[in-house]
Amino acid sequence: MRTFLLATTLLLNVTAALAQAPSPVADSSQAVRNLFQQRRTGGGIFAAIGIGATGAIARGLSSGDSGGNAGGAVISIAALGGVPAGIGISKLVRFSKTREEEIIAAHQQGKPVPKYVRRRLKAKHFAVDVD
Repeated sequence: MRTFLLATTLLLNVTAALAQAPSPVADSSQAVRNLFQQRRTGGGIFAAIGIGATGAIARGLSSGDSGGNAGGAVISIAALGGVPAGIGISKLVRFSKTREEEIIAAHQQGKPVPKYVRRRLKAKHFAVDVD
């Protein structure tokens, strides 16, 4: 009788664990969502920093005498503001909500996740709660 109860309990626990396991497609879709959300957040931060730096440098240069070094001012604006803004905008375009939905829809139809997305997926993106 004890053996029967032990076997039944074990069988029910295993069945419950298998029932809770997400499908590989759902798991991959959630990982893609987590990755895209993380990259969009980073893109927004980069773009904001770049635009802010560009504005601050331009405002500082326009308010006083630049000493006749307009070329240096342009290079400063491009390097300290333009590069981060460009990186941020690029991330926002590559990891847009539209592109995310296209990739997930294609993946649910059996197509593989694109290589540029697969390369970036890490174990943390497959976790349930990714910040």
